[in-house]
Amino acid sequence: MYFKIIGCIVVLISFSLIGIYFSYRPIYRKNDLLEMKRGLLSLSSEITLFSNINEAILNIEKNIQNPIKNIFTIFRKNLQEKRGEELSILWEEALKKGSLNTYFTKEDIENIKIVGKIIGSLDVNFNIEGLNIVIDYINSTIKNLDDEKNKTFKMYQSLGVLSGLMIIILLI
Repeated sequence: MYFKIIGCIVVLISFSLIGIYFSYRPIYRKNDLLEMKRGLLSLSSEITLFSNINEAILNIEKNIQNPIKNIFTIFRKNLQEKRGEELSILWEEALKKGSLNTYFTKEDIENIKIVGKIIGSLDVNFNIEGLNIVIDYINSTIKNLDDEKNKTFKMYQSLGVLSGLMIIILLI
């Protein structure tokens, strides 16, 4: 009898935690996008101030937090180790490795890959305009995430609890 009660409590708590996790995913994704936006805004200002991209990336690393900081760290290390390769390839490698710990979607990663192609250009105005395009994408995605969060936050939490209750009823 006690095992059934303990099992029911464990099932209910675990499904509730799953519901909470899915309800907070858009918030975590929004935080990652905001941090990437900070990094790209810093990159756009650093491009105008510094001629050396290594110094610019190093300054950006100091101002942003993990896991986005990891992307810029990997990119800087790629720049130092792999001389002669295109910046876009180095940025894509850094984005693939660094985005494993983020909540970015494939669409986010594809749009952020554009940064590598942009900073490979020598024209400062083109770099800044290109970064502004990616920042605009991030702004629109953040707005969409806010709308999604308002619609789905309570739904996922309730769905987790109700799924747990359904499993308990089926097991008993």
